[in-house]
Amino acid sequence: MTREKIMTELFEFSSPTYYKWTKQDKRKIFDLLNYAFTNNELEEFIKTGKINKIEELGNQTHFFELAIKFYKTVKHITNFKIAKNLLYILERIYKENSNKIVIEKIAEAIYKSDKELFEKSEKDRNLEVVTSMKLALLNLIQKQDLSLLEYICKNRKEIEKNSLRKISNTKYINKIDFSYANIAYRA
Repeated sequence: MTREKIMTELFEFSSPTYYKWTKQDKRKIFDLLNYAFTNNELEEFIKTGKINKIEELGNQTHFFELAIKFYKTVKHITNFKIAKNLLYILERIYKENSNKIVIEKIAEAIYKSDKELFEKSEKDRNLEVVTSMKLALLNLIQKQDLSLLEYICKNRKEIEKNSLRKISNTKYINKIDFSYANIAYRA
């Protein structure tokens, strides 16, 4: 489809109007469309009502926010070290399975990963606590959308870095922060 045909279909006007608006009136909307979109993208919009490139850009910020929330939830359930180790495990399993999320493989890795996921002192502390943490982590992972887990695996370093940055911006440590840690280790 030619650019003229795309524009006449997009704006629902005739070819002479398109010519007048682009050549005589020099309307800026056409400069913007030419700058921002290819013919294929505009054809896609005419056919489907959306452009995948734009949809993906919108999803990136949404996925990033969800990934940070997931990471903070894991840190809240366990601790910083276990949360970081879990992201390493997710990334490793993702790469081992040809860049695909396989929940069964993740579950297997979590249950077999005492050394990789938990520090020795935590593992020796209480087997029931470690088992309940594994169950909680697996339950949390199973509730996530596969596309979010894939995003987490692809962007692990960025998620870790930005979650730390947000924590380092706080000026004061709340007394509550310490009580949560104490409750987790008393269980």
